[in-house]
Amino acid sequence: MAERQNYKLSDRLIKSLCSETPAKTTRHGDGDSLYLIHMPNDGIYWVFKYRFQTAKDIRKKDKDYRIGIYKSTSTLFSQTFKPEMSIKEARQERDRLKTLVKQGIDPSEQKKENKLSFNEGDRFITIAEKYIESRSKTTPKNIGKLKNFLNNHIAPLIGNYPIQSITVQDINLTLQAIEKKAIDQGKASSSTAHDCGGFLKSVFDYAINKLNFNITNVAQGRTSALEKHKPKRMPVIEQQHFPELLNRIDNYCIDHPNADVQTMAGMKLIALCFVRTKELRHFEWSEIDYIHHVWRIPAHKMKMGREHIIPLSPQAMSIIESLKPLTGHLNYVFYNFSRKKVFSEAWLNQALNLMGYNGKQSSNMTGHGFRQLASTGLNELRFDSDMIELQLAHLDETSVKRRYDTSSMLAERQLMMNEWANYLDELRQGKTKSFDLMTPDELIKLKSDRNEASLIVRLRQLKSEGLLEDLLVKI
Repeated sequence: MAERQNYKLSDRLIKSLCSETPAKTTRHGDGDSLYLIHMPNDGIYWVFKYRFQTAKDIRKKDKDYRIGIYKSTSTLFSQTFKPEMSIKEARQERDRLKTLVKQGIDPSEQKKENKLSFNEGDRFITIAEKYIESRSKTTPKNIGKLKNFLNNHIAPLIGNYPIQSITVQDINLTLQAIEKKAIDQGKASSSTAHDCGGFLKSVFDYAINKLNFNITNVAQGRTSALEKHKPKRMPVIEQQHFPELLNRIDNYCIDHPNADVQTMAGMKLIALCFVRTKELRHFEWSEIDYIHHVWRIPAHKMKMGREHIIPLSPQAMSIIESLKPLTGHLNYVFYNFSRKKVFSEAWLNQALNLMGYNGKQSSNMTGHGFRQLASTGLNELRFDSDMIELQLAHLDETSVKRRYDTSSMLAERQLMMNEWANYLDELRQGKTKSFDLMTPDELIKLKSDRNEASLIVRLRQLKSEGLLEDLLVKI
């Protein structure tokens, strides 16, 4: 009986054969020891199958050599789909490997030897350490994170490989191992795996652009194959309990006689300005613009790496002024005198726990929760969602410039922050405000009144900048 010949594959045939994700690993032969492997995670890759006998083997053994990826797990078959390694490229690589086998060379062993034969400066860990050193402008905390990604997660797997020899498969296997470790620990997803993927991409970019390595960034886009990270929601009280929280903050030093007045001021200010706790803890006197009543946080302090402006309401300015006798002679607005440095990350959370917001006596609450309360509250007050996101430092000003002039944005944000401060005062007094029952005409009037008020704020800003009175009248 004639030996059955495997069919030749084509892109159209592969698309038909692999249109559905298989329940188990499926193999499709192209002929002459080349196979296409379709995985249950929908990844598709090329494999060269061969038999080889080493000096240690009694007889020849079947071996698989993974050649390259045809389609990654996150890629869909579409009209514009292009394989990462084409059929032609896979066949050419198969022919090269067959030649090695005929010469008595085991392709798998040669691959291992190549990864152990290199200059010290080519090692991935060496290049990654240089990349971390180049990040001198980032914070010590972020440097620590990068070193953790490298030393505890990546280096044990591919740290000693020369960067030129690292393949897409190496990156995928590394990230999958990091992800699996997190899942084995009971986590729903692995933020560390995603972060390590970003770190790997950055190291390859650094090697290509700064060290002139003639390589491809094989880490590009590899995190898309991982489970989507589900960020843990920060604990926050329900919106209806906000008035009670505000009153507890006002009575913080009365209810807790040994409490620090700075802590009470910090909680009041974060409720008004809803900045990140790190930005509050590192708030410096030099960042206050007393002419325009704004707080300008430098780009290097911001999570998004851009300067952030917080318009300061009269209530916020009053709190800041009250701290001058305590810390006005120092760089920082808030300062831990007992430890002679800024307050720790746990500062506000410890105070909230002391007040009972620990998930036991009442709902849990963190310093970060004030941002969620402000976001919900400002949306309920019918402020523009882009303005809210911009004030939360979630949006770059350039992303909303199509709709707003930058200067008028600041005026609108000043108005929003003033109204938010007044709204918190009303909540303290037990008053509530709802726009749910307003008619369309009433909502239009509300917007018109706010536009007029923001114009007045802007005119005052222009006047403070020295614009002539007669020109202001014409405007």
